[in-house]
Amino acid sequence: MALHIDYSMEELIPIVAELTSEYSGYEHSSITYEKAQMLMEGVLYCINECANPNEHTLQTQNLSAEEMYTLGRKIVEHKVKELHKIYNELIVDFEDYGSECLNDTIRKGIPMFLSRYDVKYAPQETLLTLDYPVLKDLSTLSGIDKVSAYLKCVVLEQQFLQNFDRAYILNILESHPGDYRVMIENICDIVLQSMILHFALEKTPGSNDFTKEDLETAQSIFSKNQETLERYISQILEMMIEHYYSGNVKLLNYLKCHIPDLAVRIPYILQNISKS
Repeated sequence: MALHIDYSMEELIPIVAELTSEYSGYEHSSITYEKAQMLMEGVLYCINECANPNEHTLQTQNLSAEEMYTLGRKIVEHKVKELHKIYNELIVDFEDYGSECLNDTIRKGIPMFLSRYDVKYAPQETLLTLDYPVLKDLSTLSGIDKVSAYLKCVVLEQQFLQNFDRAYILNILESHPGDYRVMIENICDIVLQSMILHFALEKTPGSNDFTKEDLETAQSIFSKNQETLERYISQILEMMIEHYYSGNVKLLNYLKCHIPDLAVRIPYILQNISKS
C-alpha cells in the first residue's frame, strides 16, 4: 500500500517510540530491529487508512503525523467491527457446497483472524493465507483491508450461488473434471463457466445435455480474439444479472473482474471436450 502523505522520520519516530514503550510494558525501550520495523509499518498502515480518500471525507491536509495516525487507527478499529458484523450475517446461511477449502477459510480462518488481529501493534498483518481463491485480485491489500475485501467477495459469491437450488449448483460442480471438494478452486468460477455456455447457446441453465452440434456451435462462438471475447462475455453477464439478480450492480461489477480469465478458460475447456 503506497503512502499518500509523506511525513519525515522526525515526525514518525515519536509515535513508534510511544508504541515501543507500550509494547515492552515501559520496562525497557530496547526491542529488536524486526519489532521496531513491525511497529513502524503499523504506524504507516494507519496513516494510509486516514489518507485514503476512498475511506472517508475528513480534510487531512494540515494534520500532523500523530493526528493522522490516531484517526487512521480509529478507522481500522471501525473496520474490525464492520468485519464482525459482515461475518455474523454471512455465516447464518453460509453454504460451502462441499468445498473443504472454502469451508476451512470461512468457518475457521476468519474467526481466527478476528481473535488474533492486533489493531494496535500490527494492523498491517493479514495473518491468513486466504487459500480459497476469490474472483478479484486483492494482492495489493493487507491487514483488515484485505480480509474485509475478501469477505465481501465471498458474500457476493454466496448471493450468486444461493439464487439457484443447491441441487443445481452441486450438479454443475460434480460434473466438473476432478473433485472440486478437495481442489483449491473457486466454485463460483465453475458455475459461471457453465452458465455462460448455456446463455451463449440459448439453452436453459441447468441442462447439461449438450449435443455435438451444441459444442461445435460453442467452439465457433468462443473462437474470437481475446478482446472481442471479453466484450461478448461482458454482455452475457449483464443479461444474466438483469434476468436472475434484478440488475444487482455490485454483483455484476464483481463478476466482471473475472472476465479475462473466463475468456481464456472457456475456449480451453471447449477444446479439451472436442478432443475427448
